[in-house]
Amino acid sequence: MHISKLLLLFPAFLASISDAHPLAPYRTFEALPSIPQGWEELSNQAVDPSTPISLRIHLAQQNVPQFEKALIDMSTPGHPSYGQHMNQAQIDDILRPHEDTSAAVKNWLESKGFGNDLSFKNDWVVVSTTIGKAESLLQTRYKVFRNSKTGKNVIRTLSYSVPRNLHSSVMLIQPTTLFGSTRAMKSTILKVEDPSVLKSTSLSKVKSEGINAACQSSITPECLADLYKYKGYKPTLTKNKLGVNGFLEQYAQNDDLSKFLKKYIPDAKNVTFTCTPINGGKCTQHPREDFTEANLDIQYTVGASNPIPNIYYSTAGRPPAVDLDPNTNEPYLEWLEFMLDLSDEEMPQTITTSYGDDEHTVPQSYAIKVCNMIGQLGARGVSVLFSSGDSGPGDDCTSKDGKKRFVPNFPATCPFVTSVGGTVGVQPEKAVSFSSGGFSNYFSRPDYQNSAVGGYLSSQTDATTFKDYYNASGRAFPDISAQGSRFHVFVGGFDQLVSGTSASSPAFAAVISLVNNDRIARGQKPLGFLNPWLYTTATEKKGIVDITSGTSRGCSGSIPGAGWKATTGWDPVTGLGTPDFSILKDL
Repeated sequence: MHISKLLLLFPAFLASISDAHPLAPYRTFEALPSIPQGWEELSNQAVDPSTPISLRIHLAQQNVPQFEKALIDMSTPGHPSYGQHMNQAQIDDILRPHEDTSAAVKNWLESKGFGNDLSFKNDWVVVSTTIGKAESLLQTRYKVFRNSKTGKNVIRTLSYSVPRNLHSSVMLIQPTTLFGSTRAMKSTILKVEDPSVLKSTSLSKVKSEGINAACQSSITPECLADLYKYKGYKPTLTKNKLGVNGFLEQYAQNDDLSKFLKKYIPDAKNVTFTCTPINGGKCTQHPREDFTEANLDIQYTVGASNPIPNIYYSTAGRPPAVDLDPNTNEPYLEWLEFMLDLSDEEMPQTITTSYGDDEHTVPQSYAIKVCNMIGQLGARGVSVLFSSGDSGPGDDCTSKDGKKRFVPNFPATCPFVTSVGGTVGVQPEKAVSFSSGGFSNYFSRPDYQNSAVGGYLSSQTDATTFKDYYNASGRAFPDISAQGSRFHVFVGGFDQLVSGTSASSPAFAAVISLVNNDRIARGQKPLGFLNPWLYTTATEKKGIVDITSGTSRGCSGSIPGAGWKATTGWDPVTGLGTPDFSILKDL
């Protein structure tokens, strides 16, 4: 199925004049069948109706299929429009909601007394209000829920309503039904107490096939440079930039980066990064605190790409609240709205993100909206990469309806994201057991995957063995992979070993940033949305190295033998394979 059929789940049909009356009867707009797994209602804790909340109402857009086709065309090698990226004004002109759509929603809000509390911008409206007024507007009841793993309390509802004449005009309203538990894709942190182990691991110079033998047991920047064949490449300063996303109060530390570079890349010891706060995010410098995720990401992007400017985007997903937070775990829309407001000169050409949610914990309307906005970044010429996750085919493998199913991760399942799985070892490089992959239950398989994924499904025993546990017609992930096990990272001043696809995404993103830099230096455009290129030219010309051994594991025993095997061609653990920069840069 073409991606547009998914994005058109909320078409912008225009309401007739007679049907646009703001007092049309309400109908349920979105509802969850039950409290999502991992959450419980705190029935003894009432919600104070004066609690502030900012409702974000996203309006249905026009011309979604036309925009999507343009994005795929400009991202497909050989197409006449390949590389002809758009600016945001052009994108907005295509997708801007019809004036009748905006007018109908505005009339509704003003009729409910919100005329002075509205902020309109392109396809969304922010309503600054209170829980009590939001309940009246949406004919719902907010309650307090607690996450059993984190102990975090949030205010949410299981359903809400809007006037029936607005159902085709509104795409989603949040925070309402979003119970996502955004987490860092970080499998394990291995704190090595014996300094001699770290020293011997990082300084061994015995090489086989040009790769340090110590890379078999742990990863340093030198390992990645040798393995992915960009050692010796010196980027020239161009307009190219590399963005690193930070959420959940993770802050990259200058002091730890300095120590990391001094030990592993002495020639770059004075290189640093800039930090950009989003939505009240911070650029906190507390070098003795545990900011493992942020340090992992920035140390390996800076380490591989310097002197390309690296920007750490620190997005707050939790507004100030002591215990009760109406807006927690909703960082993506804030981040995307900020990024799409950047000028072409400010925009990074590559972005890596090492965070995600179980797909079924995210309302489908929200997932589609976020994915569509990521597509807009692709149309701006940005390559957007996300870690695939660290639970193989799933953690406990229980779907939202309580059935045994493999659990995909979002945003890794968005068709406009390049999803990065994990590998381990160098002789040979193979799939790492925790690397997440599988098939989306929200997004259909895009055309650019049909050949590679169709071949896997028709030839591999795993596809048949587990056919009852996944959606074979869904968008398949990951797309590619990179090392993900036992990375040396400085945290709190000390060298540690960290594993997870949190490491894989920045490692691959750094390679793409180098390719973009080389293209820009030659007077070419950046790659932008990568996947159509990855599944054709990059693979066909051997710029992607196929990983054919190793197996993922998951489901905590609830589905016997659950896991995917790496095999020839695409597979749901390593995707198409790992990068060879020496070939990619010449494609």
